[in-house]
Amino acid sequence: MPSGSVTRNNSSCYSFEEFMQGWCHRLELLSGEITAAVQGKNSEVREIEARQLIARALGHFEEYFEHKSRAANLNVFALFSPTWCTSFECAFLWVSGFRPRVLLQLVSDSIFDLTPDQSCALDWLKRETKMNEKLVSDELARIQETAAAPPLMDAIREAAYPAEGHTFDMSREPIEQLRASLEAVVANADSLRVTTGAKVAEILTPPQCLRFLVAAIRLLQEMRSKGMQIENLNGWDGLKTFMN
Repeated sequence: MPSGSVTRNNSSCYSFEEFMQGWCHRLELLSGEITAAVQGKNSEVREIEARQLIARALGHFEEYFEHKSRAANLNVFALFSPTWCTSFECAFLWVSGFRPRVLLQLVSDSIFDLTPDQSCALDWLKRETKMNEKLVSDELARIQETAAAPPLMDAIREAAYPAEGHTFDMSREPIEQLRASLEAVVANADSLRVTTGAKVAEILTPPQCLRFLVAAIRLLQEMRSKGMQIENLNGWDGLKTFMN
């Protein structure tokens, strides 16, 4: 994390970046178990394992959102320029996380044995999610308009990444109002992410849900791998080389 500190809730004693390092490692281990279950041949055992693994996977992501909420409370500005993500990953962020509709696209790309009822339920969920995404995007746009003034932008940068040895008072006006607005919109976006994922899990059968989880985790891992590859090729020049 950047050096320096903010006064709000003593952020120096907690590092979301350190949490993410451990969380990603545990996700990799869980991914191996899920993949092994998907590739298993005993369907009866797979059904039992599927329910257990789904519960563990949902609990793992629930832990992530709990810690992210804590990080937002400490310094929400840093979530919009996360040091724990590569630049490639940051390019795809929507309100400090993935766009919920990505989950529904993953279902389309990874599950090919949907029933008519499941397809109908997913179509309805797509429409609902698209509408709710727009509400969150519109709220963030309103906040961004408020924050566009140069003096306030300078204060935001100082709040997100204080200089070494400097303490920034997050309760200072109008930073406090902006902070509260951003924290609320991040919470709304994360709530939509969680509820969309939970609804997808309810629509799919346990074996289908396992295949969906494999696809979702693989996407996260591939984006991280590509991002690190690009950064190892020296930033923007690496990105142009990677895309060619």
